[in-house]
Amino acid sequence: MRTDMTQLMEKEPAARAVIRLALPMMLAMIAQMVYNMTDTFFIGQTGDPNMVAGISLTMPLFMVSQGIGNIFAVGSASYISRKLGEKNTAEARHTNAASFYTTIGFGLVITAVLLVFKTPILHLIGTSEATFPYADSYFTVITWFMVFAVVNIGLSGQIRSEGATGKAMKGMLLGIIANIVLDPVFILLLDWGVAGAAWATIIGQIASVGYFIRHFTSKHTILSIKVRDCKPNAVMYKEILKIGVPAALSHIIMTFCAILTNIIAASYGDFVVAGGGISMRVTSISFMLIMALAQGFQPFAGYNYGARNYTRLRQGLKVTLLYTTSLACFFLVVFFAAGPALITLFIRDEPTVRAGTSLIRAFVWGLPFMGIQMTFMVTFQALGKPVLATVVTLGRQFLFYLPLLFILNHFWQFNGYIYSQPAADMLTSIVALALSSVIFREMHGQSSAAEIL
Repeated sequence: MRTDMTQLMEKEPAARAVIRLALPMMLAMIAQMVYNMTDTFFIGQTGDPNMVAGISLTMPLFMVSQGIGNIFAVGSASYISRKLGEKNTAEARHTNAASFYTTIGFGLVITAVLLVFKTPILHLIGTSEATFPYADSYFTVITWFMVFAVVNIGLSGQIRSEGATGKAMKGMLLGIIANIVLDPVFILLLDWGVAGAAWATIIGQIASVGYFIRHFTSKHTILSIKVRDCKPNAVMYKEILKIGVPAALSHIIMTFCAILTNIIAASYGDFVVAGGGISMRVTSISFMLIMALAQGFQPFAGYNYGARNYTRLRQGLKVTLLYTTSLACFFLVVFFAAGPALITLFIRDEPTVRAGTSLIRAFVWGLPFMGIQMTFMVTFQALGKPVLATVVTLGRQFLFYLPLLFILNHFWQFNGYIYSQPAADMLTSIVALALSSVIFREMHGQSSAAEIL
């Protein structure tokens, strides 16, 4: 690892080191949020809530690509960071190269599966006669180039594993800017509608992948994607999969939950689906920034855990919890106060605005707990604790959200539907805090988070 990165991981005050690692990711996430909203914003300018609902219905399916990419973005990053902390750079290089080529294979497989089952999938996710043509158009274009989305996510995580979060930010920004520039051209000027939004997304992803490949074939990294460095082994894949699979499973379960959520939303009307899609993009600002801040701690945690510097690891965890929770509370105030105005930015259809506002104002009550949840989830992943990571990643959607979604919706209808997610966030964070005792026992015999905070 370069001398400046070694200094950052080993010597720099933990409060400053975590911010230096997280800030590029947070800036990239801000751009990513703009990117996520761009398609919806320009489609919303058509004034057609069915178009907005169409792309909102298909978006959960592309969490599958994020899930597959995260096997290697999260799994390989955790293993690579630990190997770098142990000064085993050869294994880190081999892991990076093997992950790259395996990710390509997974991307091609998921593309084939989605194309073969396209029509039944679109009916299954809750499209109506009015929204099906738009969902079909967006889905088809994105799916043909799914491999770029998967590889893009995998490579960005691998760059972060060596502490080069600035490079990860630049790669993401390149694709995001391309998408933002092309969206109004394709959607409004050329009148391609939702297909134009899909093409802008694809071109942006290709640009990011090109940047990441250039980085990994340059002299500015100790990692590699060269064929001669692709030397997989059983231990490597075991370490990648034990952390990456729970992270991927989380996205796949999120997909399933989002589909069920859209089906329930559709029972209240397509305008609720559209409002839900817009509110999800707006509230993702908080989720993504909190996650980016926590992910800045990931290479720091993995490196110092590999080096057995537990005192420094505890210091980093403490400041990360403080940072993420403070940020979550800030967004609670902003979203509650500005919810209606934020929805109106995207569309002025009154029923859609009302539905989206209700969803945002319900979502905020889970925010104060999200910093705890995200920080411990990333920490468990970085330290190679698959069982703990799995409980937290699955807890938010599968263990708590799904049961609450159906129970609360059954008894309180729309109000139960909108409050199921914040209730799940609260419960998941309590579980994550309880599970922290496992890692604190390992680090100098501490028994709980309360003993270091």
